[in-house]
Amino acid sequence: MDLTRYAHQTLALFGKSRAFSFEDLAQIVRRYEITLVEGFDQNAKVIVEGAVMPTPLQIKAEELYAQGGYTFIDIDTFEKAAAKAIEPKKTLMHLKLANNQVKITAYLQNDYIDDTLFLNILKLYRFGKEDFFENDTNRNITAALIRRFYKGYEHNHNIEYSPMGLLGAIEQNKDPMVLETIFSLEPIQAALRSDTNANDKTLQLFALHDASSQNILSQIIQSGKKELLLLVASREALEEKLEASLLEMNDPNIDNALASGKYRSDTTIQTLLKRGYGERLAASITLDRQLFEMLKHFCSIGLNPSLNEAMQRTLLQDPFYHDTLAKNTQCFFTKELLALNDTNITKLVYRYHDIADLTIETEGFETALAANPTTPRSILETIYAKNIDEANANLAKNPATPIEILYQLSFDMRYAQSVKANPSFGEYIKTTHAIGINQNL
Repeated sequence: MDLTRYAHQTLALFGKSRAFSFEDLAQIVRRYEITLVEGFDQNAKVIVEGAVMPTPLQIKAEELYAQGGYTFIDIDTFEKAAAKAIEPKKTLMHLKLANNQVKITAYLQNDYIDDTLFLNILKLYRFGKEDFFENDTNRNITAALIRRFYKGYEHNHNIEYSPMGLLGAIEQNKDPMVLETIFSLEPIQAALRSDTNANDKTLQLFALHDASSQNILSQIIQSGKKELLLLVASREALEEKLEASLLEMNDPNIDNALASGKYRSDTTIQTLLKRGYGERLAASITLDRQLFEMLKHFCSIGLNPSLNEAMQRTLLQDPFYHDTLAKNTQCFFTKELLALNDTNITKLVYRYHDIADLTIETEGFETALAANPTTPRSILETIYAKNIDEANANLAKNPATPIEILYQLSFDMRYAQSVKANPSFGEYIKTTHAIGINQNL
């Protein structure tokens, strides 16, 4: 609907509006020189059919429809057009100056306004000292937030009144404005300053979220909450200023988490080396030639998943690295390591490498092979038939273990918990809905 086509006309609202108050609607359309009146008016040739229409107005509407010469518009169509006609800056300024929480609340529950205006108005809403779902008004505003930003809401309507809905809306979003706005809300800010456990999961989610801004992470660091600091320090990459803030705390746990990241600044790497975290850095940091040369005297560099083939070939020449290369799931030299005919190295290769296309010697290596998701099905079946306790324990955890074997292991209390946590068994349960429904087992 284009409001400009009704310029200089009088529109009559029959009954109640839905998303806007009558006053707000009248003010919005006034910029098009449209006059909105309540009830029948002799000058109105356009009738807006309200959400709730009293009986006298229903009768009058039927008379006008039969008479002809009138245009009828349903309230939803009219209010959607009105929402598009809102002047955001003017509306925000008015709401900010008036600080009318009733009107702010009404706008926030209006599903027709766009997301940007919603987020800007949300910043004006006052939760008071109560949490997101602690009173009816806060609950309704939080529900409006979830409806907008929780993907799949239409298939799970109850989620709008659940803390899981709020967590989902945050987790699913990459939009900086959405995340910054939610993080700025009073319940979140209060949780940052509090020693209680309120909104702990929400704060943890922000600490780990890929799209959390430097501003969000900086506020989390300033809170001094140890568990959140560790989560921020464990991120794959951080701005150098944030790394510096964490290093200033000189905390071994935080330093260890920083040393486990994939990307760190040169300054941070040098500081962590001086503090004795070379082995951790060598195993974790994303390597280039310069870093490889700097860190290759640490044995753990053989574990690093970012080693290219040339780097691995260099390490392979020195037995000092053989154990760690054998544990590296990204190693290119599986056959060369097996050719060393070292029992311990072979066990590690059978445990961690891709062995799907190899000729495998199973005797004595059952436990290692049972844990490897690339071990061929026939070998896993052979291992299960031997009934070795340690091997069975690994079979219970291995997602490549045939479902028939997992099913049998699920009846043994020693392995039942591991089978239950096995993603392959979980998928089987979801598919069949009940253990034992497949009569072929």
